[in-house]
Amino acid sequence: MMADDAEAKFPLDYDSGGNEVRKSYQARVVSGFMQAYLSGPVVLDIGFQGGGNPGNRTVVPHAIGVDLDYPGYDGTTLPFPDESVDCVFSSHCLEHIWFANAAIRDQYRVLKRGGFIVCIVPHKMLYEKALFPPSLFNPDHKRFFTPATLLEMFEESLTPNSFRVRHMCDNDRSFDYSIGPDTHSQGCYEIELVIQKIAQPSWRLRSAQL
Repeated sequence: MMADDAEAKFPLDYDSGGNEVRKSYQARVVSGFMQAYLSGPVVLDIGFQGGGNPGNRTVVPHAIGVDLDYPGYDGTTLPFPDESVDCVFSSHCLEHIWFANAAIRDQYRVLKRGGFIVCIVPHKMLYEKALFPPSLFNPDHKRFFTPATLLEMFEESLTPNSFRVRHMCDNDRSFDYSIGPDTHSQGCYEIELVIQKIAQPSWRLRSAQL
């Protein structure tokens, strides 16, 4: 994508929705993250209305916001045809879903081959600062994530060799490590995971041989 096209699609002064998305929007545009993963014409922003977003803005201007009041959406199943979506984006949403594995499988179902799931969740070590639920800071959190457990959930949910990990990192931009576990954190405190849907090869993995 040319620089002028990127600026038109991802304007740096765009108010990109909820508090957590807003913190990193400009940095993700400048780094090329948005251009790499959210440039497709059909982008879904799942759970976009929460987290300090009174204007109900989506992560990027051209995204379709999907929340519990979206017709046909029940929090797990998306009312979109198979392989019709270029990117499924969610920020600080998966931890609120009881049937998270089913939600991941349905996000994958609607994704075109070559499309991306961009999943951002609070980091257990940075946000929760606790080993086990319940969350001190958001009692609706159903589970805590580390990078390993988030990736494990995707691997459990999806068929082997049906996706590839294209990006994964801890986003601790401006995180204040001096704040202890009894006080809400400042800065960014999340995990970014991007997977890409691929065409499965004709072969299957070998079973263990005795």
